[in-house]
Amino acid sequence: MTTVAQTNRLIIRSWIPEEDAESAFQIYSDPEVTRFIITETASIENALKLLQRWIMLSNQLNNRGFWAIIDKENKEILGTIILIPLRDEVERWTQNYEIGWHLKKSAWGNGYATEAARAILKYGFNILKLPTIYSIARPDNTASIRVMQRLGMTPIGRTNKYYKMELEMFKLEASDWTHSIR
Repeated sequence: MTTVAQTNRLIIRSWIPEEDAESAFQIYSDPEVTRFIITETASIENALKLLQRWIMLSNQLNNRGFWAIIDKENKEILGTIILIPLRDEVERWTQNYEIGWHLKKSAWGNGYATEAARAILKYGFNILKLPTIYSIARPDNTASIRVMQRLGMTPIGRTNKYYKMELEMFKLEASDWTHSIR
């Protein structure tokens, strides 16, 4: 298990497929959680395969990828935070990195997405030395758009370049990150 970041309330670590499959299934089998994302699971076995695929991708991406968000106090898995290259309309990796989050419904409204995203932005800018990090959301995903705004990301409009759908796109430059108080 690799811990990527910690905050006052959270541990952000690699997924452990055999141990975490049931928690992932609970998150990604909830239609309210998956209504804005492409990831969903129909069984614990599917969740195990999903986590194994994420671990493989994270290894290929060299310390970028999909991580579990863990509540420090009770060790509960709250969701996923990602930092991966965006995929273009034909599913090829681009040079642009996106940050994203998926949280289980019981974790909504507690600031966990913003807190985890700040930790991963810090990791992306300070450790990985990324010049810009993007975030995308469906236009009706107002909760994620509010998180992007709280992170100080700049809206750059709608795009059809990624995931074969129209998405709102935001960005944050490393120079803006380092000059602000985080």
